[in-house]
Amino acid sequence: MQKWLTWRVFYELTEIYTAPLNVMWFILGVAIAQYHLGTVNWINVGLCLTAVFIFDLAVNVSDNYYDYRHALDRTDYAQKTNPIGRLNLPVAGVGHLALGLYVLSLVPGIWLVMRTGWLVLLLGLLGYVIGIFYTAGPHPINATPLCETVVALSIAFLIQLTCVVVSTYGQRPVTWSMVGATFLLCLPLTLIFFTIQLANNTADRDEDIRNHRYTLAYYLGKKGAVRLIQLFLVIGSLWPIVNALLGLAPAITLGVVLLLPFMWRGMRPFFAVQDKRTTFMTTVKSASLFFILYPLLFVAGTWL
Repeated sequence: MQKWLTWRVFYELTEIYTAPLNVMWFILGVAIAQYHLGTVNWINVGLCLTAVFIFDLAVNVSDNYYDYRHALDRTDYAQKTNPIGRLNLPVAGVGHLALGLYVLSLVPGIWLVMRTGWLVLLLGLLGYVIGIFYTAGPHPINATPLCETVVALSIAFLIQLTCVVVSTYGQRPVTWSMVGATFLLCLPLTLIFFTIQLANNTADRDEDIRNHRYTLAYYLGKKGAVRLIQLFLVIGSLWPIVNALLGLAPAITLGVVLLLPFMWRGMRPFFAVQDKRTTFMTTVKSASLFFILYPLLFVAGTWL
């Protein structure tokens, strides 16, 4: 492993550059726990963040591994797009790296479950099942029209809900009201994260079809997918108004609504041409503004 696993390879396989987003999800989860329930267990939050961080790296490596193995397009995708073929990496070695990271993520995860209980165990198991079978198995989630929804709910809601649960364990009971409030507060992030996933699959639509991956973009077509992206972008950007009116969020979070025209302008190149290399990153950069500002405004309204 030492001969091929350089930092550059690890960086590409794990996509560790996306890790700061995990921090933002936890920042929002902690702020929700403090704002609504008035308590945060920082040790539990730290263990949960560590487990999710390592697990996210494992999922990204596993995705590359199984996408390479399942690829029917052995020329363009397997050898030129997937990092295993492009960097001439040992397939078995990449598989062992994914397994090792999965096992490593269990260490803080088991410790966290021992400090909390069965509900955190169930939430963790759900996360592991989704993460592993996103690309693994004969019918991976990323080859179905549910993949955008599953990913958005898992990353932009399930992580925050788990953070709220571990933050308040032993101090406040978990109620359906708390789960519902957390869902509504995470809905803006969920909808906008959905648009990023759909944009990614829209840009990859032709490549996915060659590899028999039939995502929502396949059924909607590129024009239909763009229209849904635009609709969810608007709803997600304006939903903080609903949360503020319901008294679920601090009034200062309304400031994030002002990002909508900037995000729309930033995504215009993708609305016109859905290309992975030239326009897709405009959607990621635009959405990242929302992913950062919304949690930070919630934090400001909670503690300041």
